[in-house]
Amino acid sequence: MPDITGLSSAQRKRFYALKDALTAYVEGQTITPLLKGLGIWGEVFYRAYDKCVALDDRGKPFGWVGLLPYLETKPRRRTAPLVKRGRAGLAGALMQFLNTHGDIAEALEAYLLLNATRKRGEAGIRHKSAHMEFLRLCALKDPEESAWPFTSRRQAAGAVRDFTNAYMRNNYDRIVATQYGEKAATKAKAGNGHVSRLIACMPFDIVEMDEHSMGFIGTVRIQTPEGSRFVDAGRMTLLLLADRHKGWILAFKVICREAANSGDAMDVLHAGMVGETDWAHRKQENLPKQPLVELDARFGWCGFNCLLLDNALIHLADELVTRVSALTGCAVNFGPVKTPARRQLAERFFNELERSGFKRLPQTTGSGPQDPQRQKPEVAARDCILAETDIVALVADLVRKHNASIGKHNLAASPAQRMASLICGEERDQYLFPFLPPLRQGEADLSKSLVTVPIRGNLKTGRRPYFSYLEVDYTNPKLAHDWNLLKASVVLHVVRSNIRFIEAFVGDRPLGACSAGGRWRWSDHSADLRRQINQLLREGYIENDRNDDVVAAFLQKIADDYAASKKNQKPIKAAVRQMGDHNTRRDVPEDTPRSTTQVQDAEAAVNDLLERASETTTSHYMTWDDIGAFNGDRHDY
Repeated sequence: MPDITGLSSAQRKRFYALKDALTAYVEGQTITPLLKGLGIWGEVFYRAYDKCVALDDRGKPFGWVGLLPYLETKPRRRTAPLVKRGRAGLAGALMQFLNTHGDIAEALEAYLLLNATRKRGEAGIRHKSAHMEFLRLCALKDPEESAWPFTSRRQAAGAVRDFTNAYMRNNYDRIVATQYGEKAATKAKAGNGHVSRLIACMPFDIVEMDEHSMGFIGTVRIQTPEGSRFVDAGRMTLLLLADRHKGWILAFKVICREAANSGDAMDVLHAGMVGETDWAHRKQENLPKQPLVELDARFGWCGFNCLLLDNALIHLADELVTRVSALTGCAVNFGPVKTPARRQLAERFFNELERSGFKRLPQTTGSGPQDPQRQKPEVAARDCILAETDIVALVADLVRKHNASIGKHNLAASPAQRMASLICGEERDQYLFPFLPPLRQGEADLSKSLVTVPIRGNLKTGRRPYFSYLEVDYTNPKLAHDWNLLKASVVLHVVRSNIRFIEAFVGDRPLGACSAGGRWRWSDHSADLRRQINQLLREGYIENDRNDDVVAAFLQKIADDYAASKKNQKPIKAAVRQMGDHNTRRDVPEDTPRSTTQVQDAEAAVNDLLERASETTTSHYMTWDDIGAFNGDRHDY
């Protein structure tokens, strides 16, 4: 029984009269005399009966709710013919016209959707343009303009406006980004009534991986014949892997290139599995920092249950998704891009980086070109002698600072304290961590890419067996002397950070490390750097024969290009960014992580780097070296 306290006395009297009449009708009584006694017309009675037995959105009858006044169980639809002239009697004319002319309705909706989802920078849909398009479609059907809407005074302008507004409301999720902006689109994805956030029940249960542009201009140190030059390389990218349960940062990677790729994502995932946060950047002479491994050695090879990614192209790569699922046994959960609430832990860490350090740097870019904070960041970046390796060290110290910071997320404890309590404290028996079994022979971890290539060679011409990868031939004595391998396929375990040597396998049988030949055999280099140099070679920017060191020629070219100018020359960002990645890349192809108790003071390291980054090298006075060069000699005074 609905609540009728808000109805007037006449409406309540009508409600009870119809209720008594419907009850008598259902019980089989003769209702004609009853309707006359109650003063109810038969048409009103049968309309009320149809409303009571009609189905609502849940598929259930309205019941006595159908007796409430002003209730409509189905949308109104005009059945009367359109008048030829005049201003009155046109209610529902547009919907009747569109129902009759389905082709015009389809074309008009296609026009609204096309103009409401335009690219950025273009105007959204406007009511006047929609009305003009409607009249154009009608003119194609009625060239003489003798029927509605041309016969009305405003030619259905108001009806088209209402139709456009209703269309935009009904298709809000499809048009919100271009019609109201990206902020509205992001906000609209939250609070939609669907609870979709996964709840982590234990550490390593749900991990989030996200990438974000760092809000400052990075620099790359270039060694030239006249000394070091610091060249701006644009905004750098940070790839982060975080545990949702305790807020522990598992791994990170700083990318100087314009965009991350699937190899970068696999490097970060591997760093999280071996428990080394800065694995992607550690040099051979540096000891690994593995705080969880120091507590329990099994965390040196540990997986996770669920991995949250967005639907960016690097995350959709088959090599990444297939191998991560097969190696760790985790479920990969994809979501839309530009939804910070879905991976809010990673986004919160990016905000923390901005607050704790990056916003203090003078080379910050601000939120846009008109931001007052953006005051010649490229010049400021070159003035601050902060090389790309120092930026990586700054991020590493900030990550360690985050893991050691006390916050509300862990009940007045830091992520490091909570993880130590779970591993070695009283709670150690409450959780079962997803430790992984050792790798079998011929099986590779995520630090290596798996590539299948054929073995080539020719007995008649004496060309010994070899294989090619990224336009370079590889071989070793074992492979070169085995003619039975011709036309077979080998599986390459490619260490992406150094492809000068590649491990090859025929099935489970190892062939050993095969070395690159020709001009690529001299220097260590990554796969991304080889692709960049190959492009420059094809375009003729680097002159190099088949025996000289092509990596050294590439670095020499950059030094020669930027040695003549200290400040004013604008660099080629692609080459400089590749050089930045080359300088910060990991160059330990085969090693076993070791434990260490050498823990640096993260707070002091962060402050020291930030203070050094804020100091400028520019001066109004000439240095002693410049004075000596000005006098025609290079002696020290």
